[in-house]
Amino acid sequence: MSLNNAEIDLILGELELPGQSIQKIIQPDFRNLFLQLYRPGQAHRPGQTHQPDQTHRPGQTHRPGQTWWLRICLEHPRVRLHSTNTPPRAKRSHQRFESFLHARLRGGRIVSAEHLFQDRIVRLEVLHNGELTWTYLRFWGTRSNIIVTDSSATILDAFFRKPSQGIESGQPFQPTPPERFELREPRAVPEGSSFNEAIAGIYRHQEETLEQERLEATCRRTLERRRDRLRARLAEIDQGRHRAAEADQYQHYGELILAFLYRGTPGQAWIDVEDYARENRPLRITLDPGLSLTDNAQAYFGKAAKARKTRDFLRDTAGNLQRGIAAAEETLLELDRCDLPRLRELARELEQIGQGNRGSGTGAPPETGLHFSSRGFQILVGRNSRENDELLRRSVRGNDWWLHTRDYPGGYVFIKGQKNRSVPLDVLLDAGNLAVFFSRARKNGQAHLYYTQVKYLRRAKDGPRGLVLPTQEKNLEIRLDQERLRTLGIGSDLALEE
Repeated sequence: MSLNNAEIDLILGELELPGQSIQKIIQPDFRNLFLQLYRPGQAHRPGQTHQPDQTHRPGQTHRPGQTWWLRICLEHPRVRLHSTNTPPRAKRSHQRFESFLHARLRGGRIVSAEHLFQDRIVRLEVLHNGELTWTYLRFWGTRSNIIVTDSSATILDAFFRKPSQGIESGQPFQPTPPERFELREPRAVPEGSSFNEAIAGIYRHQEETLEQERLEATCRRTLERRRDRLRARLAEIDQGRHRAAEADQYQHYGELILAFLYRGTPGQAWIDVEDYARENRPLRITLDPGLSLTDNAQAYFGKAAKARKTRDFLRDTAGNLQRGIAAAEETLLELDRCDLPRLRELARELEQIGQGNRGSGTGAPPETGLHFSSRGFQILVGRNSRENDELLRRSVRGNDWWLHTRDYPGGYVFIKGQKNRSVPLDVLLDAGNLAVFFSRARKNGQAHLYYTQVKYLRRAKDGPRGLVLPTQEKNLEIRLDQERLRTLGIGSDLALEE
């Protein structure tokens, strides 16, 4: 519920705005305006025999010599003004109306503050550089506005420009008394607190409740999307695991070809054999006419080896996805018990992970490379030059971290940075293990790594795709830790994909 006319009178009486100076003006969004005001103290004049009275009178919200924030909110149905102990958040850029007020009012002094006609219109008369400006604060629900005029009642600018209603620069603005009004009763407030404090507390509680509901809905929607996306990927992997189950069949085909070499002739497209594993039933095996029978057998052995590696990789990846699904479902269950600080923290974590998936906003596909999670940080792995280049171009930013093995070819590993949070040592070690694992150094079980931030990488002129030259790099020695790899969802026999 917005402020009524009696409540506006009470707040203006407590604030004692006349005589206060405007030091700062901040418009954090399109519904709120904050003024930092200064209440000057009484100076001690020469010859004065006693100190000026600077005591805090009952109902007075701020002491002389103190700065404080006045909040003007035009968000229906919580339209109001009151003092606040919560300063507005810092901004890098200024809104149009905010810039206008900076030039017109900042540094000025409030001469008068009047509630006009008990019609929920507050007029502030401000003296700035010898010029009077009238600022009308109109608290009319969905028609609330802030309108600034000169002393001749000509509109200079407005918070919401409404040409159809005559609210635009150059038009006259002169509020008139309403035909009738009803003086309403103010809300009851706890005894011992000022009306400003009580009103600020009431609206703060309402806004925190709304913020909690909004964050809970946002987090729930994000987590459900993530869970469903992981489930879809898991279903695709399950299909791939069925295809990878052909490893044993390929191996058997190769053995049968070698067992029946005497039946083969050059250039044939198939060979008919008796399958000794199935009671010597006849079996026709497809061949590559351009290869000898021995080479065809070796080709089937190669397919079997690749299928086994793929099967093991998919098995471990499925385990990683299942853990991700379980974590998302566990967090979904936690949402109903989360307080507001925890929801804010969770929303930041989800946003940071989402930024890692979105990259720089240029549309990098989430499936580029491999994605791992380590202690709340996202780690991206490129397994070949194409993925390395794609991740560099689309998925990482300057403050993210890059790791790569020295003296061995291999994939790039990136740690997505987080604002105001350094990368823990365990996360760096996890990423280092991935860098060694997805390189030719894996056979040695150890390697030295470069690591630096992405902003210190530069592309080699006329070099191959994905090649970068690091600067300000540091050295990290890694010995493969099978337990770390298992925690990340990788089996020790996972093959590097070229």
